[in-house]
Amino acid sequence: MTAVLRRSGPVCVFALLVALVAPAGSAPNEVPDPATIREKIRTAAGPVPETYRETDETVSSNGMTTVEHDFVSPAGRRYTFDTGRLHSERGVSGTDAWHMNDNGQVILDQPDPGLATREQTTTTVQAIHTPVEGYVIATLNVQGHGTKDYVDAATWRIVRREQLTANGVISTTYDEVRADHGRSFAHHLHVENDNAQTTTDVRITEYVPGEVAAADVAIPNPRRALVEFPAGVSSVDLPVRFAPSHVIVRVTISGRGLDFVLDSGASGITIDSTVARALGLPEFGKRSQVTAGRYTTARTIVAEMRVGPLVMHDVAVQEVPQGWNNGDVKEVGLLGFDFLAELGVTIDYEHQRVTVVRASDYVVPSDPHTITLDVRISSGQPLATVAVNGAIGERWILDTGGVGTFMIFDYFVRRQPEALSDRGGGGAERRRRFVGIGGEIETRPYQISSLRLANVNFLNFVGYRVVGAGEYASNNDGLIGHDFLKLFTLGFDYADSKIYLVPNQDGRLLMGIK
Repeated sequence: MTAVLRRSGPVCVFALLVALVAPAGSAPNEVPDPATIREKIRTAAGPVPETYRETDETVSSNGMTTVEHDFVSPAGRRYTFDTGRLHSERGVSGTDAWHMNDNGQVILDQPDPGLATREQTTTTVQAIHTPVEGYVIATLNVQGHGTKDYVDAATWRIVRREQLTANGVISTTYDEVRADHGRSFAHHLHVENDNAQTTTDVRITEYVPGEVAAADVAIPNPRRALVEFPAGVSSVDLPVRFAPSHVIVRVTISGRGLDFVLDSGASGITIDSTVARALGLPEFGKRSQVTAGRYTTARTIVAEMRVGPLVMHDVAVQEVPQGWNNGDVKEVGLLGFDFLAELGVTIDYEHQRVTVVRASDYVVPSDPHTITLDVRISSGQPLATVAVNGAIGERWILDTGGVGTFMIFDYFVRRQPEALSDRGGGGAERRRRFVGIGGEIETRPYQISSLRLANVNFLNFVGYRVVGAGEYASNNDGLIGHDFLKLFTLGFDYADSKIYLVPNQDGRLLMGIK
């Protein structure tokens, strides 16, 4: 079945090529190529053993200290991070990359299918005289974002690395270089992060080549079940209200009823900063961040959150400035990945009902018109493959918290600019303005000839391209929002990396299904 949806009137839309550059007065062949320089760096450092353990301590200007333990062997790698009460991990076991979030949930890091156009970068080498006599190797995309490594030609060591991002430079300097168990490497790193507006110092306190047990690099079990069901209860209808553009869930914290958005586009659980302070919640690791605009964020822990009969204890959440009104509802948080991850979730827009079961109890919809989407949830957001005017993107967020039809991010545009062709329709809807976390979203409207999700082809709908510098700068293509998703009953099965779309009455009408 291929469904074609047409819209002619106004719509509601959402909220390595190497260049060698010689120093002055020198012959071009006096500047080594990147491969030669990197081989000299490896030789100067000495061989890295197949098996070793390492401990690092990171002290940040925001008052946080993180202790990192690294375990490396031919069977895999595992890195653990303890920051006060917060614990997280990441690693590779065999060929499987994985990570554990602050709430103890373990997620496999699934790769993209590999059908989309890849980001193009250019690598150059230049001779430099500062901060050392040597070379800088730069690998940058078309926007000038990427990495620069500054190499001392006398010692063949990297003395500074710069990560150039849309929201500032992250600069790392390396010093206290000394021999340690057959290797020679920096034991101190100083990081100046313009993006987070923090500085950190990292010290390697232990480096021990030697045997690493298989258990030390194995994928760990989840530390706990975050969402607790009452005894004898297998299915719960959440206390929800369907607003014009959001599904609102009533959450109780410290006896206070609060309205959260059920948001598959949120990579965790968030709470408004003002509400967090009113509740007396502790703050960890305050820093700056940019989404729609720049704002201050921090981690916190909520002792108990109740969603109807469901209970979560000691929940790690993110503080963000939200707290805006949606009609007569004040939205003060997002119920995102950490809540959804352990559940099978059914969102029924037609009957305004949200039902959840334990992930192991989820049953695939039996409707013959069900559309099955393979998604990747490594980032905490369900990423699906979408084609815009025939151009494929594999990192489109299916976002129940996204207002409107769709938004296109810079990551898609800079790789496939030819796909953006505006048909000019949409009328007054083209002048709408949108707000996200951190402020107003700077957008430009586009009426797209075709946006294809699985076997559903949305024709002549208007969406928005985010054009503000640094806004939504992560490497995601865009999002599919409420106005498309509400045409279906949605089934979220994160345990099996699937989302199911069952056309409801409105969807069947637009798709021509009787």
